[in-house]
Amino acid sequence: MGRERDAARSSERGMLLMEALVAMMIVAMVTISYIGIRSTALIDATRARNWRLAREIAEEKLSALQAGAHELPPESGLEVPLDKYEGFSFKVVLGESAVAQAEGDVAEEAAGDDTQAQDRVEWARDRDNFRRANERGLSAQEYDDQLLEDVNDRLAETPPSAEDFEECAVLVYFPKFDPEFEGQKSILLIKSRVSTLAISGMTPEQATSLQQATGDPSGDPGAQAGTGGQPQAPQGR
Repeated sequence: MGRERDAARSSERGMLLMEALVAMMIVAMVTISYIGIRSTALIDATRARNWRLAREIAEEKLSALQAGAHELPPESGLEVPLDKYEGFSFKVVLGESAVAQAEGDVAEEAAGDDTQAQDRVEWARDRDNFRRANERGLSAQEYDDQLLEDVNDRLAETPPSAEDFEECAVLVYFPKFDPEFEGQKSILLIKSRVSTLAISGMTPEQATSLQQATGDPSGDPGAQAGTGGQPQAPQGR
């Protein structure tokens, strides 16, 4: 009889232990699931915050360019880190050809590892380059050479004017914040047409003095510096 009671107690303790283990497993699964949901929500919130911040930075830099709020013209294609925002940087691109090249790079980045998407981007870039070359009466090689031209040097050779415009774009680079793309960055691009007077950062009076000094009567630097076109919608991933 005593052995039967001991066996029953042992069996009961075993069942209690099993129930406790099952309960612990259920709690662990619920906890892990909850942590996963919280982590996903955090990643999504951070990604949305990065895109919103990138848009604000791009609009701020483009507005400053349009207003001529700088002492020296921006150097086209120079990437500048933003110390205030870790992992963020931006660059200004000047000139229609350079902006088109930048747009192609953004589209290529957005295509990722999709081979078909990359082929479509490359085909669209070649088509647009061919069209632009024809519009200028250039050969493909001549247009490729133009893509490599130093826009800053060209702008420096001609006195700025509120009547002359250049295609301009601001690109903001920022972390993807995605485990699948660790170390990679997303790109946001907006563009507009900006007067060479605003790009130069000169006042109308300074531009007039420069025109007089160089003997170039073209343009009307005394007019209000302005912009043409509207910012382009964000691109990239």
